[in-house]
Amino acid sequence: MSMYGFQGTVVGVRCGSGVVLASDTRATAAYLVMSKRARKVFKIQDRIGAAISGVSGDVQNLVSVLQAESNLYRLQEGRDMSSKSMAQLASNILHSKRASPYIVSAIIGGVDDDGAHLYFLDPAGGKLEEEKFAAGGTGETVAYGVLEQSYRDGLGLKECAKLAAQSIKRAIERDAATGDDTIVAMIDKDGYRELSKKEIEELLK
Repeated sequence: MSMYGFQGTVVGVRCGSGVVLASDTRATAAYLVMSKRARKVFKIQDRIGAAISGVSGDVQNLVSVLQAESNLYRLQEGRDMSSKSMAQLASNILHSKRASPYIVSAIIGGVDDDGAHLYFLDPAGGKLEEEKFAAGGTGETVAYGVLEQSYRDGLGLKECAKLAAQSIKRAIERDAATGDDTIVAMIDKDGYRELSKKEIEELLK
């Protein structure tokens, strides 16, 4: 595992009523586990969140900029930024840093007036809107295997949360750079909410 590689695994799952973001909590450098409590899932504004795998300083910088720009937009416009605009902002930030890029793999999910949206962004600022799910990081191949096998149309938000949690659990089992705890956040029209440890344990039964 490169010291500058993506650290751990992040996933996003979209359904009719919302989006689920999930991650592990391990941060590594070379072959060392640097932290077992690294944050990779973030609330950006009331109904938008991000799950970001990467070098922790780059992750924190990107999140700080997105949160600050979101607050500024709310002050100036009197309303929240849409998830599409947020994903475009993140894409622009990443694209502008191409000379010394943020080493991140980012998933942005949110619920707007026209429904739930999910976006995947690469370090160069490439942006894809995903209809069903997205995964990033060192365990993304394992996570995609679970997501592709078990996702089906018509899933409810809790079923999406279960699928997201299980994909992270499988990545923890198979990928050395993914480990420790599973974090799950659900976003619907009522807002962003991170699940408790007990709720996540229930999902993984």
